[in-house]
Amino acid sequence: MAQSQLAYNNNFTLFGSYDYGTSAPKLDPVYEPQKKPAKKQTTVKKQKQTQTVSKSAVKATQASFIMSVKIVAVLAVIFSFFSVAMFLNGMLDETATDITKIESEIKVARSENVRLESALEGMVAIDKVEDYAENNLGMVKLENYKITYFESDEGNHVVVSGGKSYSDKQPGSKITGLTEYIQ
Repeated sequence: MAQSQLAYNNNFTLFGSYDYGTSAPKLDPVYEPQKKPAKKQTTVKKQKQTQTVSKSAVKATQASFIMSVKIVAVLAVIFSFFSVAMFLNGMLDETATDITKIESEIKVARSENVRLESALEGMVAIDKVEDYAENNLGMVKLENYKITYFESDEGNHVVVSGGKSYSDKQPGSKITGLTEYIQ
């Protein structure tokens, strides 16, 4: 059926064409497909078209270029400010960390100082000194009835071991007495 429809749709010559004035059928002439004429190759030269641009358009173009350059420069400055701010915040964080470490070291040193001072006070306490003098050095605490006070009009005179003496009556005797005692 598809073939018959195709033939029916495309080829009307099968039905024939009649001229109503004659009894003989007329046949359609056979047409040969026409060839398209070859295009002539012609060279066409294009001429440059010159456009006239007004001064206001040139100024507008220059102004937009300058504006874009300004925007890029402002963005670069803003970016550099943010970069510097971030760098400085990093440095600030590092410095704060260092300060915290040093403060903790100071606290440790202060607590060690307090411990050492309390140990020193314990070592130099009067009770410990008396105990050391009595037990290790064999010294005895002087009691009030063993102390004798006397006054002399001649001045103070001290006799030390080795027969050396010290008196404050002679001029410069304090110095010579001390040097004698040291020697």
